[in-house]
Order: sequence, then structure tokens, then C-alpha cells
Amino acid sequence: MCRTGRRRSCNFRHWPYPALTTGREKWSVHRPALLPVPVPLADLLSPMLSLPDISTLRLCSVLATSAFAAVFLVLWSGRRNEAHWPCWAASSGGYAAILICFAVDSHPLVTAALFAGLGATITLLLDGVRRFEEGRGVPVRLWALGLSPGLAYALPLLALGLSPGEAGAWPCRLLATAATAVNTATVAGLLLLDRSQAPSLGRRIAAVALFGYLPSYAAALVCEATGSGTIALTALLPMLSDQLLLGVLYLGLLAMPGERAQARLRLLAERDPLTGALNRAGLSARVPGAPPPGTAVILVDLDHFKALNDGHGHAVGDAVLKALVAVVTVRLPSPRDLVVRLGGDEFAVVLHGTDPAAARAFAERVRTACRDVPGLPAWTVSLGVTLARMEDRSLDETIARADGALYRAKETGRDRAA
Repeated sequence: MCRTGRRRSCNFRHWPYPALTTGREKWSVHRPALLPVPVPLADLLSPMLSLPDISTLRLCSVLATSAFAAVFLVLWSGRRNEAHWPCWAASSGGYAAILICFAVDSHPLVTAALFAGLGATITLLLDGVRRFEEGRGVPVRLWALGLSPGLAYALPLLALGLSPGEAGAWPCRLLATAATAVNTATVAGLLLLDRSQAPSLGRRIAAVALFGYLPSYAAALVCEATGSGTIALTALLPMLSDQLLLGVLYLGLLAMPGERAQARLRLLAERDPLTGALNRAGLSARVPGAPPPGTAVILVDLDHFKALNDGHGHAVGDAVLKALVAVVTVRLPSPRDLVVRLGGDEFAVVLHGTDPAAARAFAERVRTACRDVPGLPAWTVSLGVTLARMEDRSLDETIARADGALYRAKETGRDRAA
């Protein structure tokens, strides 16, 4: 039906689609296929492979370090006696300030001072770790190494009279970057390999993050040595590393207090609070399964301990228990050997890598030493000695045999080892 109301036939040849079938067949419209337009691979990858804007990278680094500086300061506000927090806050906050100052054109001697500050922020990380673990900072020689990038930058200007322009300052950048890399590697190595303290996972994570900066410093040195480097490129490569490594570095530092708190809780859970000896939980954690061959168990029991408590008071009884642990501990043959308070006045000594004769000799030395402890009433101990057997499935079976030997020592007169 046309617009005038008259019926007329349609000419399908003028239909806007290419083909159309009628009659008994269903209507079908054939549309042309959409063919993809080929795009060169280089055009796809070029946005990803092009160097990012240095101002954007600097802003990201400044924001990240400022945020961590604020976190360190907040933690320090509630724990003013912990000196590592201000060190780490000064390191991260100082790094943010230095990045901002590097963006401003300044005198070359000011740039040298900024390089010195950059090295000092790295040394501050180690200084905070030392104060956290040992209560003292780093020695003067490490501070001198930390300030060396500034001297390395200023040395060619002062000694050779080089121009501070872009072309003339490349020896300064080369030496300053090399000194920064040496300082970073030294701090990372001390964090990773320092054996003065028990291994800390957080400290090792921070060390690995610092080692991660070395490839960017190496690339910057190559660019400077080959004449293809600029001060923008020298700053760009480490800031690229910042985007990956800054968070890892500071999170590693934040993990260290948590690790120490966890270790203290574990110590409280596995130690007897009165004597400092291990408790049963601590013994199970250190000898979880069958005792290895050469393991000796010596049970030690104070003779007539109830009478000692009743006659001299519980304070004297507690002092005797502490003295017994001290007598045993100083005579342990190896740091691997254990002193355990099983309960009340009964203790167990676990010796590793020993034999029956050595175990009996140790028991005799302990028995003799307990008879004469200055400042306390006279007291004695009875001891039961046994060695682990191949058929022992747990240390409890070995302790049970040592308990039988202890019972025989008490039955035969006390103040003896059986």
C-alpha cells in the first residue's frame, strides 16, 4: 500500500538489500560480511613500549612514599620509645621531598646535595632496622658511604671545572649513579646476610626489593657511559623500579615488628614463665615425632620439695626451681639440648647425639652441683636416665622409661641417678 492509499506492486529489484527470496521459501536477507581491518603489530605495541611520562612516574613515587611516611609517623605516635619508626618515616618522607626537588632546575651543587640526601635515605632504612633489632644505629662509615653520591656528583665539577650544562654534567651523573648503586647494594647485602640476629623474613624481603633497583642503576650507567643518557633518563629508570619495588620494600619493613610480636607470643606459649624452661608444648614443637638415635632423656625431680616449701615458704621454693634450671642449663653439652619443666618439681633434660656413659656422667654432674647452691637451703635431686630406642614411636615412650628409672632412684634412697 503506497502513501496515496492505492495498492501497487513492489519492485524487489529496488529493495535496499542485495537479495531477497519470496514465494514458498522464507524471506532471507544476505548482508555483506564485515571484514576486519588489519592493524600492524608495531602500532598495537607502540603505546605499551613507549617510555612513560617522567612527571607521572615522579608523582606516583611521591604519593606512595608520602603515604608510607604517614603510616610510619602514625605508628611512632603511639610508640615513642621505638626509634626505628622515625628513621623509616624520615627515609620515605625524605625520598619524596628529594624527588620533588629534582624536578626543579637548580644549581649543580644543589643537585649534588640532593644526591647525598638520596643516599642518606637508603642508609636510614638500615639504621632503622639496626635500631629495631639491636637498639643502636649504623656506624659512621656507613653514613659516609650513604653521603658519597653527593660527593661523587660534585667532584668532577670542583676538580675538573666541568660545565654544569646538560652535556657537560654527564660525568657527574655517571659517578653519582655508580655511588648510589654501591650504597644500595651494600645496604641490601647487610640486610640480607647479617647474621647477628635471627633470620627475619621481612628484613629479607626489604633486601630483595633494594637489590631490585640495581638493574635500573646498571642500565642508567650504560646509557651515561655510551653517551645516550640524560638526567631525565637517569631519573626515569629508578622511578620505573619504584612502581614495583617501593611497596615491597616498605611492607617488608612493616612486617618485621609483626614477626617479633609473633615470636614473643610463641615464646610465651612454649616457655614456663617461672623458670624459663620449655614446657610440654615447647618440647612437642622441637621433638614432634620419634626421637632420633643417640637421644637421651634425663628426668630430674626435687627430693622432698613439699617439705622445703612448707618449711621455708613458696618464695624459697620458687628460687630453688629457678636454681635447678640454671644448674642444668649451664652444663648442657650442646645448644640443641633442651631443659623442660614437665610440671611441679619435675623436669626433663633431652640430650642429642650422646651415649649411655655420657648421659650418666651428665646426670652425676647435675646431682653433685645441686647439693651446694649458695644462698639457698640444702636440697637434692633424684635422676632417671635412659636412651631412645629404635622402636620408640614418640618421645613420650622414652620419657616413660626415664620415669621408671627415676622411680628406682627414689626407692633406693634419693639423691642419686639410676
